[in-house]
Amino acid sequence: MTVFYRTYRPQKFSDLVGQEVISNTLLSQLEAGKFGHGYLFYGPKGTGKTSTARILAKAVNCLVYQQVKKPSTKTKKELTAASRKRSFGEPCNKCISCLSIINGSHLDLIEIDAASNRGIDEIRDLREKIKLSPISARFKVYIIDEAHMLTPEAFNALLKTLEEPPAHAIFILCTTEIGKLPATIISRLQKFNFSRAKGEDLEKVIFKIAKSEGVKIEKEAVGEIAQVADGSFRDAVSIFDQLASNGKVVKVSDVFKIARAGGWDQLYKFAQLIALKKLKEAVLLVENLVEEGADISFFAKCVVLFFEKLLFIKIGIEDAISQDLSSNQIEKMKMLASEFTRGELQTFMKQFLIAEGEIKIYPLAQIPLVLTLCKIIGEGEDYKEELAGEESQENKAVESPEVDERRIENKVRKSNTSSNSSASAVQIEKKWDKFIGKIKPVNAHVVALLRSARPVDFDGSRLTVEVFYRFHKEKLEEPKIIRMLDAVMEDVMGTSVKFKFELAKSRVKPPRVVSKSDVVEISSEDLAQMTREIFSK
Repeated sequence: MTVFYRTYRPQKFSDLVGQEVISNTLLSQLEAGKFGHGYLFYGPKGTGKTSTARILAKAVNCLVYQQVKKPSTKTKKELTAASRKRSFGEPCNKCISCLSIINGSHLDLIEIDAASNRGIDEIRDLREKIKLSPISARFKVYIIDEAHMLTPEAFNALLKTLEEPPAHAIFILCTTEIGKLPATIISRLQKFNFSRAKGEDLEKVIFKIAKSEGVKIEKEAVGEIAQVADGSFRDAVSIFDQLASNGKVVKVSDVFKIARAGGWDQLYKFAQLIALKKLKEAVLLVENLVEEGADISFFAKCVVLFFEKLLFIKIGIEDAISQDLSSNQIEKMKMLASEFTRGELQTFMKQFLIAEGEIKIYPLAQIPLVLTLCKIIGEGEDYKEELAGEESQENKAVESPEVDERRIENKVRKSNTSSNSSASAVQIEKKWDKFIGKIKPVNAHVVALLRSARPVDFDGSRLTVEVFYRFHKEKLEEPKIIRMLDAVMEDVMGTSVKFKFELAKSRVKPPRVVSKSDVVEISSEDLAQMTREIFSK
């Protein structure tokens, strides 16, 4: 039995739901007969990147399309009726070329999974074979999935091919993390950004499949599937496929049993318990999820996204979430958002982001969530001091920016040695995210530890990093890990850098002098980007 996702995979540009801008652009290129040699499809998982790449591969090699572009007659009126009926540039899905791509037997369509073929040897092999003419098609098409997983050496080898590609070759790179691709690669490709699917688009797809398969499903269940799928067509169809396999009417209660975590009602209850400071009930909710076999990491991601929606409501951009929620849900979330300050919502998002990263390194997945709940709900002074510090600096930045200017002037008057040290620290801070980005493909566990640490001093050759837990310090000081960190930071900074880890005396981060513009940026776009970056893994 074929799964729904494969059966209903888009086969034409018109089948792509929610990506009309991309479809129209590619169709325009095909109509003009002017398409590029290299494309970059990027965006969240399950949004149609690889499907679009295959459709494009079919279109450029479609035998009917080539007949339309090079007809034996001079007028369009003399074209066959079959050619006139279909959209100009759409693959016919009936010729030998299209059918062989659909069933995966086309010799001139080469699909490479960069996650498992990421080295320079594979790319060198590609460079040798690409010189050969296509076996049967007009173009030899290379689709490189998860392109961000390629090694730096592989990227360098690929760059040489992209600079002077053969006339018969087309490259399509697909990635969920465009930030990891070298700028030199990106600049040589046509970029197409695949956005997350809207809730209404996901619902249309599910209803269409349900009707085609003769499966009955409650309207509320469709909405819940769309909510849990979080903008991914693949996830939405996979969940529905699993629910429909029992042959019964799909109910909203069935969605909760399958997803187990991430349903709107469940997330609302969890956030409500935090607002009411009911620590015991919140911890029990997490423990119950564990007993039911829920994916705790997925639940943590959903919690962050839920608090992101509350933050959007708090800062007045609720339009950004109105398409994903019912009017009743939005009203409830407005009331819930009023129970929190903006500083609290920011802190909750940060803490649950850290917890989500730590879940991967704890033997018991629920521990980071329980510790986070104890910190933000509990009577712990650490959290109260941290929140007070954030709100204090927020108020100071908004009410009296001139005070910040005087502090900066005082710092400038310090000695040259102090100034140089400060400049070096600022330099490290600016490149810290880039450093973590280079570590992520190598060791995701170390990234989780580094996200809860902070660089505090840099003297030009030694970088001091403060960590808040002893076992984090012990892990990061392992010889194998510290050698890796030194090497990666040297690559980022262009000079030899040695790491030194210190255990923080206090778990409360000291107040940072910020400007008014910083507060606005942190409260909206920056936090949203942090969330998207982590969830596109």
